[in-house]
Amino acid sequence: FVPADSTVLPMATGYDWITYRGKADIIDTGGTRTCNFYMVNRTDSILYLNIHAYGVEVMRAVFTPDSITYVNKLTQQYFQDTYAPINRYLPFTVDFQTIQALFNGNTEKLPQGQRLSYEYSAFAPVDSTSSFFTEFVFKELNRVIEVRGKIKVIRLNVPGVTSIRIPDKFERITL
Repeated sequence: FVPADSTVLPMATGYDWITYRGKADIIDTGGTRTCNFYMVNRTDSILYLNIHAYGVEVMRAVFTPDSITYVNKLTQQYFQDTYAPINRYLPFTVDFQTIQALFNGNTEKLPQGQRLSYEYSAFAPVDSTSSFFTEFVFKELNRVIEVRGKIKVIRLNVPGVTSIRIPDKFERITL
């Protein structure tokens, strides 16, 4: 990761893998909560997300084109299914391509006209020919939930962990 300068390079594309770390504030009617996260994406294949708060792993999620696996370490519960059950509860449609586009700043592939807004800013070089956003804001407009994040340690074409294990004692969440 190279620090930002005054030259704005085109957004990175054409990579097979992207990994980054970051910090996010989740803001809603209950206040603001801060977490750290680690994201790994093998393009068009798998996206892994790990979230920590106060030094404790809170959750892990793995998204593939066909399914979601979510493990909540605090409640000792997990969800494993297709996207269909999740979409029954959301005011916008979620699928693998949308999640991947959202985490990779690929606005051309994000759905338009849904109740979700996204902004990417503070682009920094990741190599001599391209840049990547280092700040983002996601807003779910019906519930007024906002996620403001800053990312660092951006690596292109460096594979990362994508596995998830569900402990036997965890309870399955059904929707």
